[in-house]
Amino acid sequence: MHKINLDSIAPEPIQGHTSKGDQPKWQLDGKWYKADHMGCEALSEVLISGLLKKSNVPNFVEYEPVLIRYHGKETPGCVSGSFREKDEMLIPFERLHRAYTGKGLAATLGGITTPIERIRYTVDFIEQTTDLTGVGAYLTLLLELDSFCLNEDRHTNNLAIIRNEKTLKFRLCPIFDNGLALLSDLNDYPLEKDMYDCISRVRAKPFALNFDAQVEAAESLYGPQLKFRFSKHELPEELDSLRALYPQEILRRTEDILREQIRKYPVYF
Repeated sequence: MHKINLDSIAPEPIQGHTSKGDQPKWQLDGKWYKADHMGCEALSEVLISGLLKKSNVPNFVEYEPVLIRYHGKETPGCVSGSFREKDEMLIPFERLHRAYTGKGLAATLGGITTPIERIRYTVDFIEQTTDLTGVGAYLTLLLELDSFCLNEDRHTNNLAIIRNEKTLKFRLCPIFDNGLALLSDLNDYPLEKDMYDCISRVRAKPFALNFDAQVEAAESLYGPQLKFRFSKHELPEELDSLRALYPQEILRRTEDILREQIRKYPVYF
């Protein structure tokens, strides 16, 4: 298993975009390192990126497990390459909307009644301000993935596009930031609690509190997008790279969650 000593590297400033707080992050030699903060976020990142390799998703960030040493403490984490090229900037939907309208996207969506109209508004705004196409299909894919993985952190600062600061051209982001999925927040979803009860308490973002309501609305506008190409029998192998970082009880529950989600969403397979 890969280990990295980051004692001499200062972590990136915390942005505070998520209600649960940000993971500690470091940038070194063109790579990004993230340490667990709420429980087992790195497990979620690594596992979901591994499953996306067996899907029709064309563009996503690949994460690998790593043991991070910082200030004398070793913490499970993950590492990925940077997905921004030279002169490129990541621009969250929230910031872009505020720049053009003077009001945050989340606040604007709060004044729109239905998930379908919130999604339509968001897609139309992004396409009109960036000249991008296919934003509806891209957003639908994200919402489908979130429903399958129980990602509770897809707020409007975790939706983003990329702009080249010299050419001013935009492109869609690869799929990234799936750390708060699969019940990885062990404070809110302790291992000793019933898994099904924990699953029932997960709330979606940003267009509705219910995952299926978001997906149904998006698919009605832009059609279904996500298709996986793996079975439940492959899950133990997908977890192999994480066995040195996490105890068996965490790995077992994660596998059980995925088995349940495969059962619930056969449409994604």
